Amino acid sequence: MSKILFAVFPALTASRAFWLSVVTLALPVALQMLLQSLLGMADVLMVGQLGSSAIAAVGLAAKLHFLLLVLMAGFGAGCSVLVAQYSGAKDHAACQRVVALGLIVGVAVMIPFVVLFALLSPYWVPLINPDPEVSAMAASYLQITALVLLFTQCVVIFESGLRSIGNTAVPLLMGGLAVAINVLLNYLLIFGHWGFPALGIEGAAWATLISRFLQLLGFIVWLYAKRHPFALGRKAFALALNKKEFRRFVSFSSPVVMNHVVWGVGNAAYHVLTGYAGTEALAVMGVIVPIEGLFFSLFVGLSNASTIMVGRSLGASEQDRAWFIYKFFDQLTLAMALGFSLALFLSRSWVVGIFGELDEQTVLLLNDTLALFCLLIWVKVLNMVRILGVLRAGGDNKFCLAMDSIVMWLIGIPIFSAAVFWGGVPFLFIYFATFIEDITKFTPVRLRIGKRIWMKNLTVY
Repeated sequence: MSKILFAVFPALTASRAFWLSVVTLALPVALQMLLQSLLGMADVLMVGQLGSSAIAAVGLAAKLHFLLLVLMAGFGAGCSVLVAQYSGAKDHAACQRVVALGLIVGVAVMIPFVVLFALLSPYWVPLINPDPEVSAMAASYLQITALVLLFTQCVVIFESGLRSIGNTAVPLLMGGLAVAINVLLNYLLIFGHWGFPALGIEGAAWATLISRFLQLLGFIVWLYAKRHPFALGRKAFALALNKKEFRRFVSFSSPVVMNHVVWGVGNAAYHVLTGYAGTEALAVMGVIVPIEGLFFSLFVGLSNASTIMVGRSLGASEQDRAWFIYKFFDQLTLAMALGFSLALFLSRSWVVGIFGELDEQTVLLLNDTLALFCLLIWVKVLNMVRILGVLRAGGDNKFCLAMDSIVMWLIGIPIFSAAVFWGGVPFLFIYFATFIEDITKFTPVRLRIGKRIWMKNLTVY
């Protein structure tokens, strides 16, 4: 009877050990995402004291860094899936090879962007922002933070590898320290406190560079002090450069990286298009976006946990257990999404009040927009966990890429664009259009999972 119940309602009947595994894997990632969101808000608030041009310059530089972070995350995701599967197969040497390959390929891809930022920023930044003051400050920020790209790529790979073998505490600790150091150095170097020079926006750039370097250094020191398998030596890198292994890693990771790029560019397109919907729309989205970011933090953690647990089961050729884990996360995600949505719906008036004095019309529109968000957000988070967590864990990367690309660029963005530029369309419909993409993907993704063709052991080839 208990086996039948677990098959139908695994989220209700899972053991304490199973729940502990989920919490251990998901919660640290969620907390780290939350810290990063709060850091972004803190940077804007601190730089904001320097004026609107400084905010615009840091915002522009942050968007460029974010687009490249999306690219880095693609390599990290590819690394995470392979390490999880090899970990399930107890092939520790292969785990080392994957991390080494992730570092080699990721750093190689980032080097041209480092050159572009460090040496050529003054020439191309004015092409994307005509304001001379803003472009000059943004170029200066990018030149100082150019090496951040290399440091961050290495950090992403180490984080992905460690999480995939069940160590989520160290990435959280290093991430937390980096955030604390960044905020402290912002305070010291932007405004010149405690005898430090007041460097303004360049101080914020140096704070970012130093904190990210110390984060990477912290990983390296910890790995070698513990003599961890990911404390890679020459042999690991030599084995990783085997032509067959290199081609396999690139072949597996390329669709994942492309998927992240497609998503990142599409997400940026939604935000750019929103700017044409009017000042009121921008004001409402300015409140909704940080709420969405905080809301999604936990579900990114669940997605990460599902990738690792499903991937390990597939790597160990335990397809039945992988299916049970999928059902568990599906039910847990839906239950949590509905629960948080209900809580937000009931407290939305209080949430709107946090953002200060707003005119009555904007408050009414915000309340209605949040209500629509609460009604539909479960579709987005279920798709996220199913695509990024479950399908990707089995290496179904080409389907994920095709689904996201086709639906986003042929359905989602065209409909959203039409809603924005079609005069007189109510904002609530414009906001509803941001969900059309996920509504369209929902059934094909569920059918794809039901066919179970994604349940592949990637360690056998």
